[in-house]
Amino acid sequence: MAERIPTHLAISVNERVLAHIEDLSAHSDIVDVLLDAVHSLGDVELFCPDSASYRYVLASANRVVFGFAVGMHTVAFRLDERMRHRALATGGIPYPECGEEWVAVVHHLPDSDWPAVDVRFWARHAYVYARSMKVGQ
Repeated sequence: MAERIPTHLAISVNERVLAHIEDLSAHSDIVDVLLDAVHSLGDVELFCPDSASYRYVLASANRVVFGFAVGMHTVAFRLDERMRHRALATGGIPYPECGEEWVAVVHHLPDSDWPAVDVRFWARHAYVYARSMKVGQ
């Protein structure tokens, strides 16, 4: 049975991302990438509405959703303008469905000839940005 979004996350800054991922799912391999990336960060809250059905997983701090895993290869992060430009310049993909702050990082399998993306780096910057945001009700 699917859980409801925690009420403290149902705030205006999260509306677009929550609406977008509502019906999406995530493969366990890409969820593991997100979990590993946020593991060492401070007060991160993880949420999955239904892990048995492989639904999306999101990460939040300070009531702000700053990252999520969806599909088979996508982890996306909310980044400030400076870091968003760097992410896009180094291979990130705009994720406009969630807003202009969002950048998708495509995870490639270890046998891929593409260089590995430093997902922990982007997670850390997204986390710091979320912690710095002033959020209301």
